[in-house]
Amino acid sequence: MSDSPHVAIEEAYALALEGRADESLQLLALLEADATVELARARCLGGNDGDSLLRSLAAREGPAQWRARLAFARRLHRAGDTIGAARLVKSALESLRQEEDAGGDGPLAQLVSLEVEHLQRPPQAAERDESYSQEDLLALIELGRAIGTLTDPGEVLRAVVHEAIRLTGADRGFVVEGLDPFAFAAAENVDRSAIDDPAFEVSRSLIREVTRSGKLELITLAVLPESHPASRSLGVLGVRAVACVPILSAGRVEGVLYLDARQRQSLLHPKRTPFLTLLAQQAAAALENARAHRQAATTLERAEETIRRHHSASERRVRYDAIVGASAPMQAMYARLDRIIPSSEPVILQGETGTGKELVARLIHDRGPRSAHEFVAVNCAGLAESLLESELFGYERGAFTGASRSRAGLLEVAHRGTLFLDEIADMPPRMQGDLLRALQSGEVRRLGGRETISVDLRLVVATNRDLEREVERGRFRQDLFYRLNVLQLVLPPLRDRVGDIPLLVDGLTEQSLRFTEAAMAKLAAHSWPGNVRELGNVLRRIAVQGLDVVDVRDLPAEIRGSTPSASAASTLENAEERAIRRAMKQTDGNKSRAAKLLGIDRKTLYAKLRRLGLH
Repeated sequence: MSDSPHVAIEEAYALALEGRADESLQLLALLEADATVELARARCLGGNDGDSLLRSLAAREGPAQWRARLAFARRLHRAGDTIGAARLVKSALESLRQEEDAGGDGPLAQLVSLEVEHLQRPPQAAERDESYSQEDLLALIELGRAIGTLTDPGEVLRAVVHEAIRLTGADRGFVVEGLDPFAFAAAENVDRSAIDDPAFEVSRSLIREVTRSGKLELITLAVLPESHPASRSLGVLGVRAVACVPILSAGRVEGVLYLDARQRQSLLHPKRTPFLTLLAQQAAAALENARAHRQAATTLERAEETIRRHHSASERRVRYDAIVGASAPMQAMYARLDRIIPSSEPVILQGETGTGKELVARLIHDRGPRSAHEFVAVNCAGLAESLLESELFGYERGAFTGASRSRAGLLEVAHRGTLFLDEIADMPPRMQGDLLRALQSGEVRRLGGRETISVDLRLVVATNRDLEREVERGRFRQDLFYRLNVLQLVLPPLRDRVGDIPLLVDGLTEQSLRFTEAAMAKLAAHSWPGNVRELGNVLRRIAVQGLDVVDVRDLPAEIRGSTPSASAASTLENAEERAIRRAMKQTDGNKSRAAKLLGIDRKTLYAKLRRLGLH
């Protein structure tokens, strides 16, 4: 289960800054050793050991060489060796240019060029200069690397806003992509909470001016003349300083980064102009890359849709193993399953309660490349945190009171198979972190145990919530979401595919129940908050009555009270006939094969053919 180590490395840096170097080194030890991880280890080590490792990495050819030289130069500068630091950082710039073949024109090369100037001055002078710091420059370099790999423009802009707030001490950050009306790609407070009605929380005149001119505006209210177009709105908003930075691509303004601060200690002042300009350049480059990726994906999606439209109606499937449905939403889901199943990547199943998420998870496993091994399922909402931890990770004998014997966790049991985590959004935050580390390292450790156990599994998770919204609200870890969000499948609610109800009626009952048209129309009119699960329960309640024909009076009260719409009644009136006609055409009139394709017995098909006048 190899994955990019960036998230774990960021967590290790955070631990080191908190003075928890031992924990940071333990976390890095879980990662597959490479130059990037070794560099992170050197930075977390500190002292003579860290210096020795940095010196070794700086002399070694490879992708981390220029960063190792830059980190070692900073240590020399802090020790007072200004000449040695400047010499080393110049060689870092040369190494970077060779690596990226950028000729020194890229934002990263510009950052390192600034570092050359910075490290040529005495440490005391550098500390007095607030235009940028060594930490700022390193953060921008790392940000450029991280956002350069993102393929979603929205993710790029949210990452830029979050980092800009952190590095400038701003209270709020926004990215504006359109002016008529104002369109915000990101708007958040310093605590990462979303901002309601962002258009009324900014100086729109300032944003319009920066969009028109393409020039950065960094102003403080204390020195702003009353004649300035933004003075009134900024005063009403109660801010002390504002930075409005254009995001330029090929000389064109693609958006505006807007930051404001109410505190005196914020770093929003004119000296920060070079820093913010470089931040905007990083954002523009990553945004251009993400939009190119999105355009390519859209082109591919349109091509696939064109192919699907050219398929004849006879090629539409009425079932996918145990999943039943011939409607357009189900056809789209079947096509998506065809692409998901052969992979071993994580899958997020999103759908309302009762839409069959566990059924789909089992199908993905049974038809996928890991079908010869275990399928293990656990409901994250049904267990307390301590029980969920022991279920997932297992425990050794004596790990806690009552642990009379060792037990393998579900992550171990699912080795080489599939682990299905239902209601993943209800997993406690600490457990989310533990799960993320296990997925990144491919190793687990039982409670009370010392040995690590390698695991290789496919993870399928399900939720009835919007995980992206949960991330925005701070209830789900962003890094875990990015780790899981490789393949997504949305299961349609029953109310969006009422044309499938006749097929579901046949598939969910042991003996075929015949419904009058009025009764079937009532089924179609119901809102089905419990979806297919609720339909199955209703059908069981009807079946025990032993009826040959089900009329409206035989339906449960909550179904009888539903008012059929004209479209629902029309859909159900024709859906069954269309499905039968397709099946008969596919099988060249062979009734036995058509019945099998429809998932009903031959006797039931004969009855339906007679009723529809098709026999």
